[in-house]
Amino acid sequence: MIATRNQDKKKMKGRPTVADARRLSKAVTVKFSKIDYEILRTRSRKANRRLAEYIRESALKSEVVQPHTEADMKKYRTLVGMANNLNQLTRLAHQDSIIYLYSPLDRLLGEITDVIREHKQITNKKKR
Repeated sequence: MIATRNQDKKKMKGRPTVADARRLSKAVTVKFSKIDYEILRTRSRKANRRLAEYIRESALKSEVVQPHTEADMKKYRTLVGMANNLNQLTRLAHQDSIIYLYSPLDRLLGEITDVIREHKQITNKKKR
């Protein structure tokens, strides 16, 4: 009975095993220029991480920005055109009375609001 209790209290030696899902078993080769490599080393030191840990965390926690689609570029060009119109109306407002510009300004503001609202709806759909 005493011998059994001593065996139960015996501690396991060595490093504990890692679960299969957490085990690092796949390697990916990535090449960096000397400058980029030194930047990564400096950042990993500042984060107090090994270089491999830093790269792994950066890759898994970062979010990749999608390239702009043709529809996004069209909206951007529309907003740029509206900005030019707004600048022209501002110039006219300084020359003439603001009363004459109420209607064009109101229409332009409505168009800009519509474009922004549409962009927000599309962005919210992409996040879901």
